[in-house]
Amino acid sequence: METFLKIENIKLWARVGVLREERELGQLFSVDIFLWTDFDKCTANDDIKKTVDYSKLVHLLKDQSKKIYCYTIEKYSNAILEIIDQKFNVSKIKIILTKCNPPITGFDGKVSIIRILENN
Repeated sequence: METFLKIENIKLWARVGVLREERELGQLFSVDIFLWTDFDKCTANDDIKKTVDYSKLVHLLKDQSKKIYCYTIEKYSNAILEIIDQKFNVSKIKIILTKCNPPITGFDGKVSIIRILENN
């Protein structure tokens, strides 16, 4: 049985973008995270120490977003993957990082990057 944890719609304010104003003022991002790990140990004993503490993960990402300063969502998404991979024991990570209001004239959509990291 495949099981994963989904953490949806984490709002982050970060200074990421090609335009100088984007890096100076920052803008809103949203991230969805999917984590694969062995949930059987937690399930058997209802032990929080045997699973992913997603409240810690959310706080880590919010703290990181205050410090990030880069041009591309590709770079930002990599930083998110790295912090999850370093701090949590998971076998697979999938993130969807969305720039909620990209400053593109005549465009009112969103731009997302999807990244997957598998630990062998």
